[in-house]
Amino acid sequence: MSPACVSGAIMSPTTTKSAAVAGRRVPVDWIALANAFDNIARGVRHFIHLDTGAVLRLNDGLVDPATRARVEEDPGCVLIEPIAARDQYRWLEAFIPTVDDLELRLALLHCMQGQGTFRRFKAALSERPEQLHRWRVFRIEQIRATILQWFHDRGLTPVPLEHSGPSARGAELQSSRAVDSARQQLYATASRLAPRDLQALTSLAEFLRAARSGLRTPADSSVRDAARAFGLVP
Repeated sequence: MSPACVSGAIMSPTTTKSAAVAGRRVPVDWIALANAFDNIARGVRHFIHLDTGAVLRLNDGLVDPATRARVEEDPGCVLIEPIAARDQYRWLEAFIPTVDDLELRLALLHCMQGQGTFRRFKAALSERPEQLHRWRVFRIEQIRATILQWFHDRGLTPVPLEHSGPSARGAELQSSRAVDSARQQLYATASRLAPRDLQALTSLAEFLRAARSGLRTPADSSVRDAARAFGLVP
């Protein structure tokens, strides 16, 4: 791999690097990419590989230096900037006028005051399942639009998104719900684990992510031990 590091800033349309990839068609795993754009965890960065479309996750506290260097130095890997909180706040503002229930609309407007806006907003909607469903669909479409704009700004074409029809979009939405359900189950399970078991679970997740992305799996002993405990490595 070429020892050049590509970031979102370097890939700006005004740079020489962007000119080299302008018009490039990039295969996209929509679910993985949406999760990357929606992840604002500290110390976690996501990259998309322009050749394979693989979304690579680097946790600065867990990934080994060799893997980090391999991703950062690959000119085909582009850093994904997560969606800023201020932009997601605007989504809340845009959604409220679409609510036809005046009482709920007023409650949502009240949620926009002070800190904890996102938590209060979701709590208010949770009492109205049909409106919570509308919000989730609305939010998915906002994430989609953000991703499409991100590709457009870099002169790139996301192939699967461009060719997906209504049935494919429905399948994506259903798959997204399944992922959300699985993630909630994982969170619930993790919250009951002892610190040592939680560390093992995190190490296993890093192993699986690296293996799925085709990267060299982390060399840290705790990662290998966790993978070995589940029979993933000899």
